[in-house]
Amino acid sequence: MDADALKVIEDIEQTLLESSLLGFNPAVLAVLDDVEIGQREIEDLKVGLGTDVFDYLFGIANSAYHGSIKLGPVKQFFDVVNRLGTQYTKTQILLFAMQRIAREDPDAKKIFAKSFAASVVGRFMARSFGFSHEGARKVELACLISGIGAMMMTVYRNHYQTGSLEMSDEFIENNHLYLTSRIIRRYTLPEYIPEMIMNNYLTLDRTTIALPGVVRMAIAFVDWSFRKLGNRLVLRAGYISLDDRYSPSLAALIADKFASAGLSHYLVVLPATEPIKDNIH
Repeated sequence: MDADALKVIEDIEQTLLESSLLGFNPAVLAVLDDVEIGQREIEDLKVGLGTDVFDYLFGIANSAYHGSIKLGPVKQFFDVVNRLGTQYTKTQILLFAMQRIAREDPDAKKIFAKSFAASVVGRFMARSFGFSHEGARKVELACLISGIGAMMMTVYRNHYQTGSLEMSDEFIENNHLYLTSRIIRRYTLPEYIPEMIMNNYLTLDRTTIALPGVVRMAIAFVDWSFRKLGNRLVLRAGYISLDDRYSPSLAALIADKFASAGLSHYLVVLPATEPIKDNIH
């Protein structure tokens, strides 16, 4: 990477990761890294997060996708973190802040929606392939963070850039993963994530598709769906219901997950008998 490109990326971090834009104190993320943190310390983080981030995390934790049908709703922030996990909570806080920065930018919002969709598809794809719950969560988290560099670069280009270096779509495509890797290190997100997202090929284990391969498949499928089907994740399902307390349908869980993040308009679930048309709206 040349010096001009590196300076742009450093400017992006300096500009977009200021507390005034993020809307919360970044020290909250560091506190969540403490393996000995207690319930009181976690509850005290609410002040640093702000009401909107706090409500967003509660909505996700109380979705059927994360087990609220079986486990019941959470009522305290400590329970939110326990249900989601500290790393997933950190990632959602950071991505919510980026989404808020990008709320007036349709290009950046679409990047966020694609990463979100890939995280949902990747998780269920991993489970369908026989991976453990832990493996599926790794895929989900990697997909979720995979677009943050592109999202930040797009917002910066469209609203904050003052330098002379042109940030073309090609520039973003070639450099966004480097920015993503810097964000991963900056906020001490799991070390396995770069390995999961820093490739453009299908990774195999001895006899199966490896977790990074599942990440690549999920990202590629969502990208295809958005390009061909009107910037939506389009699914077909024969059964869509949350009525079964212990075994709600997969399509219903996916729909509930999108709704919990306020992204329902990026999802279309068609009856199994209805054909899918190109550029569906």
